[in-house]
Amino acid sequence: MMDWIFNLLFSFTASYFFAVVFDAPKKLFFPAGIVGAVGWMMGQTFGIVFDLPLVMVNFIGAFTLGIMSHIMARVYKEPSTIFLTPGIIPFVPGGMAYDATSSIILSDYFGAVNIIMEVIISAGSIAAGILFAEQFALLFIRNRRLLFNKNK
Repeated sequence: MMDWIFNLLFSFTASYFFAVVFDAPKKLFFPAGIVGAVGWMMGQTFGIVFDLPLVMVNFIGAFTLGIMSHIMARVYKEPSTIFLTPGIIPFVPGGMAYDATSSIILSDYFGAVNIIMEVIISAGSIAAGILFAEQFALLFIRNRRLLFNKNK
């Protein structure tokens, strides 16, 4: 249980302070932190409940992050990238990239290649999740009047 609380706190803190670093408006620091924390925790929850691999966890989390970014963009009338950019920080596979670099320095090239491939696949799943969220938002959030307008 403490791991969940720490993960929630750290993902919120990372997103919050990267919103500060990226010079978002002050009123959006807290919502950007919430978006990052919700995206991270949704991915982790689905991963644990359904025993999913890291690629799917990152995809689900990034998809949730993208949808939340578009929702917050509509609520606060700001661009979605203000929420998306800081929110993606908890997903960045920096620890794995560090492990790959460490393996290269220790001359464990086969281990490094495996870790690098995992980093690339992880980054690709994050990008795919954001891409799918963008298309989903384009279809259902931005163009909802086209979907529900019976007069056309």
